[in-house]
Amino acid sequence: MISAEIVAKEFVRMGSSSESPVTQMKLQKMVFFAHGLHLALYDTPLCSEPFFAWKFGPVIPSIYQLYKKWGSSPIIAPPTAFKPSEATGISESYTLSSTETEAIEYTWEITKNLDGVTLSNWSHAANSPWAQAYAKGENTIISNDIIKEYFEQNLIRQSIRAQS
Repeated sequence: MISAEIVAKEFVRMGSSSESPVTQMKLQKMVFFAHGLHLALYDTPLCSEPFFAWKFGPVIPSIYQLYKKWGSSPIIAPPTAFKPSEATGISESYTLSSTETEAIEYTWEITKNLDGVTLSNWSHAANSPWAQAYAKGENTIISNDIIKEYFEQNLIRQSIRAQS
């Protein structure tokens, strides 16, 4: 389990080195999807911080704070305030594990060409973890158990479709 800020930084790096830069909305959703994928496949969270049900989807507030200056514009560089040792307790030389890398890279491949609105629509689907938490009120923590169950069910459905 790693800081969500490290995961976000990876997506920003991937976006700025390609023709698919990420926005704040897209970044939040990508981190959420990578987290859900990691929970479903490896039974462990990817991110150490919880996700909250905000109006526009699942959000990790620390990521929002780090990247809010970009507004809805593409994020082309990690925030200057980002210092892994201070923000996360992890050194600059932190190396992602193979499962962390797999979840991040798979999520990137699936979502890189989609915009934040499309990803937001995915996260707002009926019975999604966000929808279940948001029904209890804005700023409700989205349970990892609910995220894991949802991603397990949806990965199985996609796997069955791919085999048919």
